[in-house]
Amino acid sequence: MYNVPEYSIKTIFIDKSLLLEKNLIVQNALEYANHTKINIEYISNPKEVFNSFLKETEIFKKDIILLCKNKGKFLSSCPGSDGMVCCQYFVINLGIGCIYDCHYCYLQNFMNQPIITVFGNIEDALHEIKSKILNKKFHFRVGTGEYSDSLALDPIFKISPILINFFTDIPNATLELKTKSSFVDHLLDLPHHSKTVISWSLNPQNIIKEIETYTASLEERILSARKAQEAGYKIGFHLDPIIYHEDWEKSYKELLDLVFDHINPERIAWISLGTFRYSPGQKEIMQKRFINDDLTKKEMIIGSDGKFRYYKYIRYEIYSKLKEYIQKKDPKLFFYLCMETQYMWDKIFHFIPKSSKNLDMYFQKRLQYIDSIAKV
Repeated sequence: MYNVPEYSIKTIFIDKSLLLEKNLIVQNALEYANHTKINIEYISNPKEVFNSFLKETEIFKKDIILLCKNKGKFLSSCPGSDGMVCCQYFVINLGIGCIYDCHYCYLQNFMNQPIITVFGNIEDALHEIKSKILNKKFHFRVGTGEYSDSLALDPIFKISPILINFFTDIPNATLELKTKSSFVDHLLDLPHHSKTVISWSLNPQNIIKEIETYTASLEERILSARKAQEAGYKIGFHLDPIIYHEDWEKSYKELLDLVFDHINPERIAWISLGTFRYSPGQKEIMQKRFINDDLTKKEMIIGSDGKFRYYKYIRYEIYSKLKEYIQKKDPKLFFYLCMETQYMWDKIFHFIPKSSKNLDMYFQKRLQYIDSIAKV
């Protein structure tokens, strides 16, 4: 038994079809529920559960989880934006929705269901991933943090240990687990064979406190990253979304100081930089849900992909100053821009990746470099 989240989950609905097989995810959920006050209810029709909650509440209910089967695809390419430089990332969809409630989260404008969903047919997922990746002449970077937080629900379902073990036997792939939690203790003794990158989305503590509701503190995230690094994992950090605010430069430099005070930069796989952005329709949802929010009150411009972003001169100032600061700490450290234009890549790095495959080469070189120094 490891750390239990402070928030309250009242009920887990379990699709009875998962009970027809010896399902590890179901077993993990039942074991967890036995030690808590979580109620378990078995259902025959997941759609009926969706519909019942749609009638009762708006979306984003955080205390109900539906454990069911995914009847669609598990693996897909990252949904990049038109006109933006994309890094050829792949996404494993093992659930939709998040127990955290970050004010800027794009899922607010994406989800059409009222409750968090976790997919229990993990064997189907592993079979699909293996068939699409194994023996291909390409190194895949694959993550689970696109439609939910990779580790936030691990105290209940323990999905990440299954994935970590699975990817040790996939030579041409690296798994990335992306989180705002501090739940790593259950991963530290696993034989991961350095095939997994555990990464943390970071913001200054004042931003976390104001708009990243229920998430771990900045200090908790960095200390958990240090634990993971000491256990031999490669580490990643995502400064995304960077929030432009008064004293932003001081706040983000202090954040990076804290990172480099605790983390060996030579085992940092990558750092991504991306500024706050949102799709049409999301602004109204955010303003309705978070009345006192300042996020949508700053002037922004519509990009080529239809998303609202800070003006170019603001983004350039942010990226150039953070680039300078990171390179002072470690000139070899690999970092990149997420969902940014070719223009901004040229301004910051003085080159434009010819293709996503071309950019992927830099990720692979960094992973190989970390492996090489680990053998010395």
